[in-house]
Amino acid sequence: MHFLIPIILLISLSSYAQVDSLVRWSELDYTSPFESTEFKNHFKRGETNFTSLFFANSPAAVQDAKNFEERFNAAINEIESSGNLNKKNDKKIKYIYQLVHSRFLSKYEEENRFYEISRTGYYNCVTATALYAIFFEKLKIPYTIKEKPTHVYLVAYPNAENIMIETTTPIFGFLTFDNAYKTNFINNLKNQKIIGASEVNNSNTDELFNKYYFGSENINLSQLVGIQYLNDALFRQDHNDIAGAYEQIKKGYWFYPNVRSEYLLLHFSAARLETSNLDPLKKAGLIGRISRLKEKGITAEMIKGEFYNLTQTVLFKNNDKQLYKKCFEAVIQNTTDQEILDEISFVYYYESGRAFYNQGNFIRAKAFFARALEIQPNNVDLGGIFVSCITQSFRNERNNRVVLDSLVSYKNRFPSLGENVNFNSVLALSYVVEFGESFKNKDEKRGEQYRNLFEEYYSNQNITIISSQVVGQAYSEACVYYFQKGQKAKANQYLQRGLEIVPDDYQLKMRKQMLGGG
Repeated sequence: MHFLIPIILLISLSSYAQVDSLVRWSELDYTSPFESTEFKNHFKRGETNFTSLFFANSPAAVQDAKNFEERFNAAINEIESSGNLNKKNDKKIKYIYQLVHSRFLSKYEEENRFYEISRTGYYNCVTATALYAIFFEKLKIPYTIKEKPTHVYLVAYPNAENIMIETTTPIFGFLTFDNAYKTNFINNLKNQKIIGASEVNNSNTDELFNKYYFGSENINLSQLVGIQYLNDALFRQDHNDIAGAYEQIKKGYWFYPNVRSEYLLLHFSAARLETSNLDPLKKAGLIGRISRLKEKGITAEMIKGEFYNLTQTVLFKNNDKQLYKKCFEAVIQNTTDQEILDEISFVYYYESGRAFYNQGNFIRAKAFFARALEIQPNNVDLGGIFVSCITQSFRNERNNRVVLDSLVSYKNRFPSLGENVNFNSVLALSYVVEFGESFKNKDEKRGEQYRNLFEEYYSNQNITIISSQVVGQAYSEACVYYFQKGQKAKANQYLQRGLEIVPDDYQLKMRKQMLGGG
């Protein structure tokens, strides 16, 4: 992708604060203190020096800007003292054009930054256009910057003489885009509903590409600064510097927010994600940032897939739970889309729970599964593993009330668990244990309460009797309780009911023989 970014402004913003939704101010990474200062002056303080902004991406910005200023001031003095500013507009512009070209420009080259004009005189259509615009600003000559699919130029005295200033010949500065790039760009706009079906049917790909990628709008110097950063990103990509390219795209977007710069932001974000040696934490932050492009072609499933890949490496391959938590936090801090937040949060809690579950740490796993179930309360797979985890977590618990309270709490918190046979069976077992222990402790009221709950589950829910011995023990305890109170009929009633439920229970059979029932 070795080409120059031409000029278009399809989206106008009332303030740069709106740009923050796709690229946040805190995410801009500066190459020098000079660049940082000029960005803050322009965006935060309202103190703009366009000459400095065009030099901001120079590795030696201070010296390059100083050298340029000296030559620039000398050229301005020469122009002002020549008397040509008093001539007619066409002669005045011709004189300025020729003087600037002879003093500053020596050779056209496709890959070019503004600071190279100061060093070598090499230029391209964007940097030369910026040079003339800076001169016109200083000389208070009205102008506008125009762009066509094959040319960038200035017009002095627009809406009057409309004097065209061609900084290069039209055949230079652009490379023909291949069909795949054009098609992908158009499809992206179709998916966003920017291009309608009727327009697609009545126009070919080249016509649509030229209209939406290039356009024919006027732009100002601030947007032209953005063009230089976008170009710089493409130049860096040509030299396999994807990380540097991505940083320049973000800065270019701040100056130049439109459909195409959004597309380039998407393109370079994806390219950065594909970097094989990218630090997991940086990758997580990038996943969050690219999620902001959801309306530009990114889907929640794509973001979920990227985070899932990160999960496999950090959590399961490397078993680094602390780093995984940091990665999760980095993702959610960088997105505001609720659907994506829910998807990423579910993956984090579910997979964290699964990691602890696989290691036998059911207490820790249970808490993560519960958070995941809050997000997707009807997820059948999650419900199944959660119930298994609950059961395993209580296997060493001797206090049934702790188990019972937890199960009831989960039942109220997650009504969908009521459809899970295993959960109902565990809850029924807990009811019957409480029923038996209550009668053993002479607490008839509580015993009857939990007997009713157990029998309701047994009659109305599809449950499995997990332990016939526990059921037999509970009814045996009730039988003994009423027998000792002299209520033999009621004791026998409990005995018979228990045998209906667990007919082969040894304890109940023995009680029946003792009561003379056979």
